Amino acid sequence: MRRSRFFLTIIAFGVGLCLFRVKYQVMALEKSHKEIVKRIIESKESIHVLKAELTHLNDPARLQKLAVTHLGFAALKPFQIVTINELPKQTTELKSAIDPIEALMDALNAVSAQPETTTATNGMKNAVA
Repeated sequence: MRRSRFFLTIIAFGVGLCLFRVKYQVMALEKSHKEIVKRIIESKESIHVLKAELTHLNDPARLQKLAVTHLGFAALKPFQIVTINELPKQTTELKSAIDPIEALMDALNAVSAQPETTTATNGMKNAVA
Protein backbone atom coordinates (compact mmCIF):
# COMPACT_ATOMS: atom_id res chain seq x y z
CA MET A 1 0.00 0.00 0.00
CA ARG A 2 2.81 2.33 0.76
CA ARG A 3 4.29 1.72 -2.65
CA SER A 4 1.05 2.60 -4.41
CA ARG A 5 0.74 5.82 -2.42
CA PHE A 6 4.33 6.69 -3.25
CA PHE A 7 3.73 6.11 -6.99
CA LEU A 8 0.46 8.03 -6.87
CA THR A 9 2.21 10.91 -5.14
CA ILE A 10 4.98 10.90 -7.76
CA ILE A 11 2.39 10.77 -10.57
CA ALA A 12 0.36 13.59 -8.98
CA PHE A 13 3.51 15.67 -8.60
CA GLY A 14 4.46 15.01 -12.26
CA VAL A 15 0.95 15.91 -13.47
CA GLY A 16 1.09 19.09 -11.37
CA LEU A 17 4.43 20.07 -12.95
CA CYS A 18 3.05 19.37 -16.45
CA LEU A 19 -0.05 21.47 -15.74
CA PHE A 20 2.11 24.28 -14.38
CA ARG A 21 4.27 24.19 -17.52
CA VAL A 22 1.25 24.04 -19.85
CA LYS A 23 -0.38 26.95 -18.00
CA TYR A 24 2.62 29.22 -18.62
CA GLN A 25 2.88 28.10 -22.24
CA VAL A 26 -0.78 29.01 -22.73
CA MET A 27 -0.20 32.38 -21.09
CA ALA A 28 2.74 33.05 -23.43
CA LEU A 29 0.66 32.05 -26.45
CA GLU A 30 -2.21 34.30 -25.32
CA LYS A 31 0.20 37.22 -24.99
CA SER A 32 1.58 36.52 -28.45
CA HIS A 33 -1.96 36.27 -29.84
CA LYS A 34 -2.90 39.64 -28.33
CA GLU A 35 0.18 41.27 -29.86
CA ILE A 36 -0.63 39.82 -33.27
CA VAL A 37 -4.25 40.98 -33.05
CA LYS A 38 -3.02 44.45 -32.04
CA ARG A 39 -0.68 44.58 -35.06
CA ILE A 40 -3.50 43.44 -37.35
CA ILE A 41 -5.74 46.23 -36.06
CA GLU A 42 -2.95 48.79 -36.53
CA SER A 43 -2.37 47.53 -40.07
CA LYS A 44 -6.07 47.80 -40.89
CA GLU A 45 -6.13 51.35 -39.55
CA SER A 46 -3.10 52.34 -41.61
CA ILE A 47 -4.67 50.75 -44.70
CA HIS A 48 -7.80 52.79 -44.05
CA VAL A 49 -5.71 55.99 -43.81
CA LEU A 50 -3.80 55.12 -47.00
CA LYS A 51 -7.03 54.50 -48.90
CA ALA A 52 -8.33 57.89 -47.76
CA GLU A 53 -5.10 59.56 -48.92
CA LEU A 54 -5.27 57.77 -52.27
CA THR A 55 -8.85 58.91 -52.75
CA HIS A 56 -7.80 62.49 -52.03
CA LEU A 57 -4.78 62.29 -54.36
CA ASN A 58 -6.86 60.84 -57.22
CA ASP A 59 -9.63 63.42 -56.93
CA PRO A 60 -10.35 64.56 -60.52
CA ALA A 61 -10.93 68.20 -59.53
CA ARG A 62 -7.60 68.30 -57.68
CA LEU A 63 -5.76 66.65 -60.59
CA GLN A 64 -7.27 69.07 -63.07
CA LYS A 65 -6.24 72.04 -60.93
CA LEU A 66 -2.67 70.68 -60.67
CA ALA A 67 -2.52 70.03 -64.43
CA VAL A 68 -3.58 73.59 -65.21
CA THR A 69 -1.29 75.12 -62.59
CA HIS A 70 1.91 73.15 -63.20
CA LEU A 71 1.61 71.78 -66.72
CA GLY A 72 -0.39 74.48 -68.44
CA PHE A 73 -3.04 72.02 -69.58
CA ALA A 74 -6.47 73.32 -70.48
CA ALA A 75 -9.72 71.77 -71.62
CA LEU A 76 -9.96 70.88 -75.29
CA LYS A 77 -11.82 73.28 -77.52
CA PRO A 78 -14.20 71.86 -80.13
CA PHE A 79 -12.05 72.98 -83.08
CA GLN A 80 -9.11 70.96 -81.69
CA ILE A 81 -10.95 67.66 -82.18
CA VAL A 82 -10.74 66.25 -85.71
CA THR A 83 -11.10 62.87 -87.37
CA ILE A 84 -8.17 61.05 -88.94
CA ASN A 85 -9.39 61.90 -92.44
CA GLU A 86 -9.31 65.63 -91.66
CA LEU A 87 -5.59 65.57 -90.85
CA PRO A 88 -3.34 66.94 -93.64
CA LYS A 89 -1.43 64.38 -95.68
CA GLN A 90 2.30 64.27 -95.13
CA THR A 91 4.05 65.44 -98.28
CA THR A 92 7.70 64.87 -97.40
CA GLU A 93 9.25 61.71 -96.12
CA LEU A 94 10.86 61.81 -92.75
CA LYS A 95 14.58 61.21 -93.03
CA SER A 96 16.24 59.38 -90.23
CA ALA A 97 19.17 61.13 -88.64
CA ILE A 98 22.54 59.96 -89.90
CA ASP A 99 24.32 57.98 -87.26
CA PRO A 100 27.97 59.17 -87.08
CA ILE A 101 29.21 55.80 -85.87
CA GLU A 102 27.43 54.03 -88.70
CA ALA A 103 29.00 56.48 -91.21
CA LEU A 104 32.47 55.74 -89.76
CA MET A 105 31.85 52.00 -89.95
CA ASP A 106 30.75 52.32 -93.58
CA ALA A 107 33.89 54.35 -94.36
CA LEU A 108 36.10 51.75 -92.66
CA ASN A 109 34.41 48.95 -94.56
CA ALA A 110 34.91 50.82 -97.82
CA VAL A 111 38.62 51.44 -97.09
CA SER A 112 39.25 47.85 -96.00
CA ALA A 113 37.41 46.49 -99.04
CA GLN A 114 39.60 48.43 -101.54
CA PRO A 115 42.95 46.70 -100.81
CA GLU A 116 41.34 43.28 -101.05
CA THR A 117 39.97 43.99 -104.52
CA THR A 118 43.32 45.48 -105.58
CA THR A 119 45.28 42.42 -104.49
CA ALA A 120 42.71 40.16 -106.04
CA THR A 121 42.98 41.96 -109.38
CA ASN A 122 46.81 41.97 -109.15
CA GLY A 123 46.76 38.27 -108.52
CA MET A 124 44.58 37.80 -111.58
CA LYS A 125 46.98 39.90 -113.70
CA ASN A 126 49.95 37.87 -112.49
CA ALA A 127 48.16 34.63 -113.23
CA VAL A 128 47.31 35.77 -116.77
CA ALA A 129 50.81 37.07 -117.49
